[in-house]
Amino acid sequence: MIEITDRSKHPDASDRNHAAYGRGVVHYKATNFYMAAQAFSESLEYWLEDPQAWFALGNCYDEIEKPKKAEACYRKSLEYSPDESIQDVYYNLANGLYDQGRYSEAIELYKKILPESSIYKKAQTNLALAENSVEDN
Repeated sequence: MIEITDRSKHPDASDRNHAAYGRGVVHYKATNFYMAAQAFSESLEYWLEDPQAWFALGNCYDEIEKPKKAEACYRKSLEYSPDESIQDVYYNLANGLYDQGRYSEAIELYKKILPESSIYKKAQTNLALAENSVEDN
């Protein structure tokens, strides 16, 4: 992972965080996941507690098949996320744990996704897969 430092005391920290995050989104949409990760990491240099940047960085690591790094980022996102955005973090973290063969941990997170969430049906499908994987082991 790129080293993250806290530069939040910089007078333009909010603007710089936003600009770097925006570059990350552009790179991510263009499937330039390494460049996106670099940009999201830069955004975190200006606001270390940005849950969206941690989430996006986790998505980059997931795309480049670095599940442990993705997991660390999703956990940071959970730490800083407001309640209304936590469902997506649970889902992506659960998927990452599933990909690592950590089915029991994934199951616990899939179960936290609320029925009113837009990803509930996908989570239920993945929950069933994880439960079947536990039974097979």
